[in-house]
Amino acid sequence: MFLFVESPGSRKRRIGTLLALSVLLVSVVFLMNDYRLAGSNKNAVQREKSWARSGIMPDMTVSGIDVKPLLPTGGQPFQLHVFSQNIGIVPTGSYSVEVLIKDLAGRIVFRSTEHKDRRLDPGQIDAAFSASIILERYPETYTITAAIHPEGFEDSNAGNNSISRIIDVR
Repeated sequence: MFLFVESPGSRKRRIGTLLALSVLLVSVVFLMNDYRLAGSNKNAVQREKSWARSGIMPDMTVSGIDVKPLLPTGGQPFQLHVFSQNIGIVPTGSYSVEVLIKDLAGRIVFRSTEHKDRRLDPGQIDAAFSASIILERYPETYTITAAIHPEGFEDSNAGNNSISRIIDVR
């Protein structure tokens, strides 16, 4: 671009200079605005907006809470399964899974923690917690919360380490 500016003026060189400056201006405007996020869906996966963390780390997440039967009967056992997954790009270390069940008033009616002494490779899913549970108060609405706590390694996104699910007991 400096060649165009420093060279003796001819009509072709002035047009080239204007073209080069306009391309530079459009490039700067494009870089300052992230047009990819303009029409994004609220339910879409959020893009990383911070470069604060450095290095490669595992990323543990609770990938699901499974209840069988789907509508448990009060006083009868139901099966509760919690699944964990490493969505990072390096293996994890050991971790623990904490499961809480709260009633509608917020009182804890079940609490359990299970330690997992095995690592999860990238993309691997594990049945992190399984139990047969009996809830005595019915009909009632309960909230099941499962949280993963890394032990001996740093998780790249601690914000996705817990989820909740609401169940109705008839």
